[in-house]
Amino acid sequence: MIAKRSCGGGSEAEKCRLWNHPSRDPLRDPAALLTQEGNFRLLHNFNSLTAGVHCPTFPTPLMKSALLAILIAAFSSMAYVQRPAPELRLALVDLQGEVQNLGSLPISTFAPRISPNGKQLTFDTQENGLEVWIEDFPSLQNRRKLLSDGQYPMWSADNERIFYISVHNGQQALYWRRADGTGAAELLQEPARAPEHWLPKLGSITFITLSNGDYDVWRYSIDDKKASPLIVLPRSSQHSSRVSPDQRYIAYASDETGNFEVFVQPIPTTGMKFQITHGGGEHPVWSPDGSLIYFNRGDRLLSLAVKTDPTVVAANPIQLPISGFMQGAGRRQFDITSDGKKFLTLFPPR
Repeated sequence: MIAKRSCGGGSEAEKCRLWNHPSRDPLRDPAALLTQEGNFRLLHNFNSLTAGVHCPTFPTPLMKSALLAILIAAFSSMAYVQRPAPELRLALVDLQGEVQNLGSLPISTFAPRISPNGKQLTFDTQENGLEVWIEDFPSLQNRRKLLSDGQYPMWSADNERIFYISVHNGQQALYWRRADGTGAAELLQEPARAPEHWLPKLGSITFITLSNGDYDVWRYSIDDKKASPLIVLPRSSQHSSRVSPDQRYIAYASDETGNFEVFVQPIPTTGMKFQITHGGGEHPVWSPDGSLIYFNRGDRLLSLAVKTDPTVVAANPIQLPISGFMQGAGRRQFDITSDGKKFLTLFPPR
């Protein structure tokens, strides 16, 4: 939950208004900072500078220095000519840390997702309002806008549709639409905060809700058109749900201990749960064979071996040679290829 503060007046007022700007989205934490000077608009995702850190007040010395450097660079470039806006770097990184640069995406690109068949990519941007895009993968060719006023896209398990969030009757709601752009969008569930993963055997997906600053994990049945709570723990947040390949377990992040850690529960839930990280862990994803769970601590990726039969047992985590990618405390920014051999990551502009 983002803390607000009274701006008052004086030299700190404008920076305070930036901090409280409604464009700040908890799922995009640490916040996107929006600055304007005439027609110039600089949208810079601060994840790379403050990954995993919630700041109760603004600005800290580090953020002052970072923001000053960004503004100096931006306004200096405007002195005589307006240069192209900086872009994020998109790359595939394998388990040995070898980086394959794919190209660039707009500076506000958020949470890109690879289609299950590995042929397309979807993501959202904020340069011209909330927009959802689809393009070929890994070539990044044939980019097209699927829709406006949408965010947090996720592929359906059959590659045919995109789940996403838009506003209905003044609150966020879950929609889906055909990925080829044909047909009308269909409202599925309200309220809803973001789609997360799918359970094909149950004809369902997982999604999160947000109430009084707490995230919870719910299940939406596509067949029954009904939503039901899956992981709800009052006065704490659960998000980043990921279903195991055999669809018998669900991994997720929860801050019920005071810090975000990775937990695993059986599906259907039985009341049993297993904390598999200690010392911090977020945004879990399973390997294709279900023997490993990958997760991040800030901008570093780790793995741990896990057994689920007859009960959940996890080994000590191992740090992978993958770091420096953009990841905040909100929605997962990285993705994993269907063969489990590479991770799709966003890196700050050079």
